[in-house]
Amino acid sequence: MSESDTEPNAEETWDPQVARWREPEGDYVLPRALRSLPEPWDEADWRRIAELPRTDERLAEARRVVTVLLDDPELTPHVPQPPSPGLLWHVWEEFHWAVAKSMPRTSDVTWSGVDELARAWRSRPQLYPLQRHVVRHVEAAMLAMIPSLRDDIADSVFRWLTLDPDPGRFADWAVGLAERCVTEDIGADSAIELLGSMGGPAAGAALRRLSVKPDGPASWENAEAALGVLFDRWSDGTR
Repeated sequence: MSESDTEPNAEETWDPQVARWREPEGDYVLPRALRSLPEPWDEADWRRIAELPRTDERLAEARRVVTVLLDDPELTPHVPQPPSPGLLWHVWEEFHWAVAKSMPRTSDVTWSGVDELARAWRSRPQLYPLQRHVVRHVEAAMLAMIPSLRDDIADSVFRWLTLDPDPGRFADWAVGLAERCVTEDIGADSAIELLGSMGGPAAGAALRRLSVKPDGPASWENAEAALGVLFDRWSDGTR
């Protein structure tokens, strides 16, 4: 991105037409399902999550977190797609990082805090065109943050489960959740990795279903990843 004397491109002039929404419980930006997540899932802080003990209580908590992420319709809003070349996604992500740094817990994210951050961006000595677009249409950036957080939190749950010395012990409940997350493309890479690390017939059957393409339940990319894990399992004798 750079300043230039050329005509603004389609992304710079695009109006996403996202109006500011209001939560009935206060000045919150994020849906209640995200605000109510237990610590440290509400921060998506991988350093803290990786150190969590895999006690029955923590495992039940992780199961509830993924179930909420899958079942709450407020976590799948319609996010307008920026016009080509789609560089605005990267600037939204930059703004999301700034939000997470200033308001680390999901329950901390308020419109007043977002507006303060937008004012800080405006006061920069140099602001690129797409950064100006974000502060003009901050609602669109925050709407895009909802599915992004959903994906990040699901990813952290599956990564945490995979760290267990025997992840196969979670198969009776984690296989179904992992398969659903792959088909909905949230935390998909880590969900596929967990299925591959579990071993056992249930995880293998899920991977085979997910590997079907072109008309299977998963995206082409996720089906390719599932197929790769199946091949690795076959190569090392795991079924």
